[in-house]
Amino acid sequence: MNRTRPAPIVLTVVIAAVLTWLFETMLVMSGRPALVLPFTLGVALALMGAILLLAAWPVRQAAQGKRRIGYRHATSVLGFAKASSLVGAMLGGAALGALVFFTTRAVVVGDAVVTVAVVAAGGLVQLGAGLLAEHWCVLPPDDDDEATAAAGSAA
Repeated sequence: MNRTRPAPIVLTVVIAAVLTWLFETMLVMSGRPALVLPFTLGVALALMGAILLLAAWPVRQAAQGKRRIGYRHATSVLGFAKASSLVGAMLGGAALGALVFFTTRAVVVGDAVVTVAVVAAGGLVQLGAGLLAEHWCVLPPDDDDEATAAAGSAA
């Protein structure tokens, strides 16, 4: 499995932000109220990021040779990390788009801005936790791999 690259993450954040801003604008232009993301979403995203880091810690220790774990656990944590980084990018980007929308209005309800800022922070925490956990899941090369690479370069 390849590492998550910065370009897809940044692109996901930007696309989610633009689409959310357009959606909120279309809602308001059609006379409907703008949607405000719930405050608890930000808390839940940050909590999921913390749970991911707790699950990834044993994998990091195994990569450093301090502990042994099953490969299924390591693979599951890696999948959770990759999914968390993408979900954090999508929801964090959407919240940032909503934050831009609400802060550019002439009349702004203060609670909406605070709520959307908390959701954006939670999404970015989950994004960061996903990328950090993915970094922790990288195993050092085996001695057999180094010997094979050295033999291949000597030939």
